[in-house]
Amino acid sequence: MTKISCAVGTALVFLAIPGALPAGDPPRGRAVIRPSIVRLAPGGTQRFKVVTLAARLMAASLVEEVVWSVNGIPGGSEETGRIDRSGLYTAPAAVPSPPEVHVCAEAGGVANRHLFATVLVGGREPVYELLWRWGEPVADDSRLRKPHGITLAADGNLLIADEDASRVLRYTPRGEYLGDVGLGAGEGPGQFRNPREVRIDARGGIFVTDSKGDRPRVQVFTPEGEFVRMFAEKGMLEGMILRGHGMAFDREERLFVVDVDNMRVNVYSHAGEFLYSWGKDGGNPGEFNAPHGLYVDPSGDVFVSGYYGPTQKFDARGNFLFAFGHGDPPDGPAYFHSMTGDRWGNVYLTVRNKGGYQGALDQDVRALSLVKYNSSGDYITGWSLEDPGHKETAAVVDDRDRVYALFIGKDEKGVQVFAPR
Repeated sequence: MTKISCAVGTALVFLAIPGALPAGDPPRGRAVIRPSIVRLAPGGTQRFKVVTLAARLMAASLVEEVVWSVNGIPGGSEETGRIDRSGLYTAPAAVPSPPEVHVCAEAGGVANRHLFATVLVGGREPVYELLWRWGEPVADDSRLRKPHGITLAADGNLLIADEDASRVLRYTPRGEYLGDVGLGAGEGPGQFRNPREVRIDARGGIFVTDSKGDRPRVQVFTPEGEFVRMFAEKGMLEGMILRGHGMAFDREERLFVVDVDNMRVNVYSHAGEFLYSWGKDGGNPGEFNAPHGLYVDPSGDVFVSGYYGPTQKFDARGNFLFAFGHGDPPDGPAYFHSMTGDRWGNVYLTVRNKGGYQGALDQDVRALSLVKYNSSGDYITGWSLEDPGHKETAAVVDDRDRVYALFIGKDEKGVQVFAPR
């Protein structure tokens, strides 16, 4: 059997590789990796396994057909630790930097083939350090005014959806302005009215969610920024969107869009044909409380964050799996604005506490800006932007695990770039 990496970078690619686990096998149910998070001393060992979840009148069972890797390296390495065919992992002799290691399992015959566990070597959580930042003065509204959504193009440049400027702007990672996508503010095709989020498909196409006006909610552009089409009419009926926010593609090129005001997730074909939806207003499992963020992991499972929490995980058909990331005032987040993810299935929530929102709390609290969980909902770490009183933010992760976070501070708005160490 050919061993292949669980992850191939920020843009996930799923290929039919001769000798790899056959994609055509009928799934026999969902699986979980156990344990999903461990803390090991250097040189320590831990056996991992993949288990199918119990179904009606069927017991859970061990999955035998598993390809194991560490940080995407089949069998691991001296720096990251090694794992054998039975799932026995041995931590490296020295604490790696960062200390977070990803044990990857590609399992045969299950619906969610790509599973990940977190190993924290040396027992400490990873710390994210600021690599660089760039910004524009708040008083200067010639370009950025209220940046709201961010993504990375295949060439490494940034696309930023600016709500107040009604523009989608292109920057280098270091902040050099390169031009706009589309035709700027307006109501016509290719123009924007309060865009919220921007995403890139596997072909480099640019998808943007608008929130105002009477036009369709999603617009599509070429990689060069030329208008192609729009879809998802404004409204409450099936297939319509009132306020589109987070969106993501799965490996079948279906587009998942969260609708804040209709309290649901709509799913479209790549061409914009409405396929199905799920969700309704409420606080019970599977219901939504102002959903904002959305991320699709390497197995095609869908994470949706509510503005007031929690984050919920669903399969691609909208079946509820579990919830995590609840609000924790006054010592932790109270508002969850957006979500992104990385090649290891980790999710990153951009958050604020009440002290950073309309002055509701003035006491000294740990003002988190981003919190990170693994794909099983285990808390990994959290950190703050330089200005803990920042306004709404969003983030994207590149294929080197660097986090590009939008910020709007008292005097400046722009991007701060962090890396784990």
